[in-house]
Amino acid sequence: MSVTFDFKIVDTDLAGISAIIPQNEEAYNYMVQEAHLQTFTDGSAVLFDDRVGDFVSDAEWSHLCCEFV
Repeated sequence: MSVTFDFKIVDTDLAGISAIIPQNEEAYNYMVQEAHLQTFTDGSAVLFDDRVGDFVSDAEWSHLCCEFV
């Protein structure tokens, strides 16, 4: 059984900042409409590391799954 992730969360070159990369349209819409994140032209957004846990928890309430890379 394979797992499909809605978000990929990766570390950036900037200390204390992580990138949130949506893997599908539903995930992108969640980021923009529910989480109110500003996105870059590639659809990704950034968060301070201390906010990532809240993002993951809130996304799980919306039945979305995150992968940490």
